[in-house]
Amino acid sequence: MGVDHGVSADRCAGSGALPKNLLHPCLLLLLKEQQGYGYDLVARLKKLGVDDDSATVYRALRTLEERHAVSSHWHTSSTGPARHVYRLTPAGEEELDAAYAAAVDTHRAIQRYFSRYAAAEGALSGDLESVGREGAVQ
Repeated sequence: MGVDHGVSADRCAGSGALPKNLLHPCLLLLLKEQQGYGYDLVARLKKLGVDDDSATVYRALRTLEERHAVSSHWHTSSTGPARHVYRLTPAGEEELDAAYAAAVDTHRAIQRYFSRYAAAEGALSGDLESVGREGAVQ
C-alpha cells in the first residue's frame, strides 16, 4: 500500500502541473530566441510543456507589452492575413534574466526538497525493515 502524500493523481497530470507564473518567462525566452506572432508562440510554448490556450497567451503578451518587456508591430503579407509580430525589448531581456535567476534559486530549493524527501523515505524504509526483522523499531 502506497503512502498518501496529500496530492491526488489528477492534480499532477497534464498542463496544470506547471506553475501559472511560468508563462511570462517562457514567452520572453521564446522571443529571445526568435520574434514571433501569437499562434506561432502558442505552438512553440507547447514544445516547452506549456499548454495554455491562445486567449491566455494573447493576454500575457498584452501584459508584457504594457510592461514594455515586448513590443509588437503588424506584419502584412500578400499570402495571408496581417499578423501582430512580437519581439523582446531590452526591458524584457532584463525581466528574462531576473526570471532565470529566480528559477535557478527555485530549482536548487526543489533539489534540496527531493534530497530530504529521499533521505526520509530511506530512513522510513530502514525502520520498516528493522520492524520486520525484530518486531519493533530500535
